[in-house]
Amino acid sequence: MTAWNRNPNRNPGNGREQMLTISEYRADMLTILGDAGGRRYQENVLDMGLREALGPYKAYFPKKQTITMKAADVNGVSVTLSGMLPPDAEIITIRTESGNWLDFGEYRTDQKIYIQIYNKLYIPAAGETLKMEISSPHTIKGFLGQTFTSIPDAHENTVCLGASGYAMRIRARSITEVFGKRPEDREALMNQADSMITEYFTQLGTLQPATFDPLPRGEFPI
Repeated sequence: MTAWNRNPNRNPGNGREQMLTISEYRADMLTILGDAGGRRYQENVLDMGLREALGPYKAYFPKKQTITMKAADVNGVSVTLSGMLPPDAEIITIRTESGNWLDFGEYRTDQKIYIQIYNKLYIPAAGETLKMEISSPHTIKGFLGQTFTSIPDAHENTVCLGASGYAMRIRARSITEVFGKRPEDREALMNQADSMITEYFTQLGTLQPATFDPLPRGEFPI
């Protein structure tokens, strides 16, 4: 465990199911960064670092859910879906209500989602209901207007470590234009940021899957 990741206020894996908010994430990041008063790291820098960290986190721990959509229109092997997905959501699998799995590619416009069927053994009919497993971005209560946190409590320290590394990298890039800062200051910050990000990916690879979802699970229509 590196020195940056020590946080006496968190006890991962203790079985709690509380909803940590963006205020707690920011406070923990400042602790890791050694800037508890927030004098060197403004909220916008912390938030940019957090957005960077959530990308790799999603790759290791996808936030999956199942939705239903109808095949609104079918033209050969091209199917137009009946609705739109949440922002930045990705389609993982598609199957019909009868259990047929579709081999597909998908593309989108501002108004519609289209899927192209690669395996012609089964092509859904217009009006047929499709069950889609999707992966959506993780959310933190109070961050970008979100109302719940999808990250398990046991993973919060690791996410904050990665977010702190990215925030430090952002700060290192910006200080080159600050009067009185020397090139070695920037280099030292970049080296520490890179070490923190490397440790972040190491910890992501060793974290155990955990669940914390305050929303009811199940299939729902979009």
